[in-house]
Amino acid sequence: MYKVLLFGGTVEGRTVAEYLNENKIPSMVCVATEYGESLLPQGEYLELSHERLDEKQMEERMLQMENGLVIDATHPYAQVVTENIETACERTGTAYLRVVRQESRRLEEEETITYVKSIREAVEYLEKTSGNILVTTGSKELSAYTALTDYQERIYARVLSLVEVVSSCAKLGIEGKHLLCMQGPFSREMNIALIHQFDIAWMVSKESGRAGGFLEKYQAAKETGCRMIVIGRPKEEQGMELERCIEYLDRRFLSKENVANDAKIEIVNTDTENIENIENIENPGSGQEKVAQEPVMQEAATQNTEAVTEGEETEDILRGQKVSLVGIGMGTADTLTQEGKQALECADLLIGAARMVEHIRKPGQEVWTGYKPEEICAYIAAHPEHRNVAIALSGDVGFYSGAKKLLETLHRELPMVQKKVYCGISSMIYFCAKLETPWEDVHPVSLHGRECNLPGLLRIYGKIFAIVGTTDGIAKLCQKLQRYGMGDVRVEVGERLSYPEEKITRGYAWQLTELETDSLSVVLFTREGKEAIVTHGIPDEAFIRGKVPMTKEEVRGISLSKLQLTRNSIVYDVGAGTGSVSVEMAMQAVEGRVYAIEKKPEAVELLYKNKEKFAADNLEIVEGLAPEACVDLPVPTHAFIGGSSGNMKDILKLLLSKNPGIRVVINCIALESVGEAMNCLNVLPFEQVDIAQVQVAKGKKAGSYHLMMGQNPVYVISCRGKEETDE
Repeated sequence: MYKVLLFGGTVEGRTVAEYLNENKIPSMVCVATEYGESLLPQGEYLELSHERLDEKQMEERMLQMENGLVIDATHPYAQVVTENIETACERTGTAYLRVVRQESRRLEEEETITYVKSIREAVEYLEKTSGNILVTTGSKELSAYTALTDYQERIYARVLSLVEVVSSCAKLGIEGKHLLCMQGPFSREMNIALIHQFDIAWMVSKESGRAGGFLEKYQAAKETGCRMIVIGRPKEEQGMELERCIEYLDRRFLSKENVANDAKIEIVNTDTENIENIENIENPGSGQEKVAQEPVMQEAATQNTEAVTEGEETEDILRGQKVSLVGIGMGTADTLTQEGKQALECADLLIGAARMVEHIRKPGQEVWTGYKPEEICAYIAAHPEHRNVAIALSGDVGFYSGAKKLLETLHRELPMVQKKVYCGISSMIYFCAKLETPWEDVHPVSLHGRECNLPGLLRIYGKIFAIVGTTDGIAKLCQKLQRYGMGDVRVEVGERLSYPEEKITRGYAWQLTELETDSLSVVLFTREGKEAIVTHGIPDEAFIRGKVPMTKEEVRGISLSKLQLTRNSIVYDVGAGTGSVSVEMAMQAVEGRVYAIEKKPEAVELLYKNKEKFAADNLEIVEGLAPEACVDLPVPTHAFIGGSSGNMKDILKLLLSKNPGIRVVINCIALESVGEAMNCLNVLPFEQVDIAQVQVAKGKKAGSYHLMMGQNPVYVISCRGKEETDE
């Protein structure tokens, strides 16, 4: 028979459980998941359960206690669970004690923190910002962030390292380096390291209190200049802080003083920081509260019925409404197309960002300033008197424009209105015209919160047009080109295009490494020279070599073909050696990332030299022994194993744990290595296994003759992880 029924799953819950066991107080500890149970202390006086309980099941367990105590140490956001516990205590007459976290000191005056009420409000706020976002609110509500424009590029989600969590995140399109799987608690230093590594501009956190690591997040954000979006608690809570709870348990179970039937128990109000006396802990709820809520609920139901009727009438009215999405060019009336100009002039309501509409509105025209798709749709629906609505969008509607998301929202929220899209002059077309250069062979990219392998893209396309969102963005790109020996790339910069203060700067990368521009600038990079080779096959003699072994050119070519890389692949090169395979993979996966893992210092030095020589900006060198060196790397799509140091099975297991469907190519020379690889493939879940023995002979001139000199035969083994599928 236990004396305490503890609902935990938090740091506070685990601390209380440890106290109960150490003081030999028989208790049952309930958490919501098997993982949560694994974190609980084991003890003779603790009965652990991860079964999810409804109100009835809670009541059954409470009735098993005689003069028992229920301790609610669930998360501040587990409102439904807390309500169920309170109701069960009320029905069974069981004493109830709520453990609350000390509210972290609210710092509204700090510019680094913005408080919002919900995740949805956080997403709406972030839509107006730029830069990478570290989400620390867990995986369950991660889907809300998919409403963000470019969320797959901006979001870095820190979640638990569980298979089901990784799978659910991948279905949302959040994977690879954007998925940070790890178990807390997280120190200030750890948070700082993540902010620096992923260039985090915004961190989203719940107000989880001191025990929830909020203070460490705040300290890291303040030190790095990262902005915080803090989601306040859903409701005001009353209860005891952990220290007060332990004091009460001391009095109840260990002191000679009988406190089980105390008439009053002090409870800390964490928002006002005042101590209040709450009458009768045995009765946590009141029937009067529920009665008082009924009229409110009835009123809400009446309002909802009225809203439905009004909604049907509004829908009929909106059927005759016309909404035009107009690309307005560079922002001034001079860059409007004639068709777009007519659409704007005919509108009785003009919608757009303030800086756009001020130059194109006509006298007396009604204007509403805004740019969020949901808000625009809501305003249109609320004002059906406007029969002809025009929405102004900068540049062209098909070139890094908000038109895509706006159209999706209009089709979903207002399917009954008529829609028409008018193209405009994009910044790339306008700028190229100013430069008197054709844009047919220009490759456009956006650098708003994105990584860009500029050297690799220039090698393929020759001309790159970029939209830059910071004052030092172009200077940093020029510094990168200079570092890779590409300082002779021609650079042309456009600022405040089409406005009276329009400015165009020309030069070479080596000349513009300190250039400061307007935050909304564009740039055209031009690399002149011979056309890039599109196939792999860099000659062996082109690499900087020492005494470190290198995968030979012909074997490298076959292995790369077997890998079946894509432009966005995330690749591990295990046992990278001189980096010949790493460099070629980086050139093929030009918009992806290659991680070269190597344990030998002399080989690591060669890797850095070859990275610089071939301007492989998307090649990251990891010094260490696999698989340990791979643990914290982003999820790979492909892996090449050129050397395993006897750890083949552990390496393959790690790869499968990160990505069950990974594509792997293994090179073996020694027969023992072949046997080890095949044994692994026989016991691990791989499919599409292919084995090719490659033996190459190279011609060597001997006087007036050419002799073929044979090289060691190499086994090229390729396979793919066998993903589990639902039947």
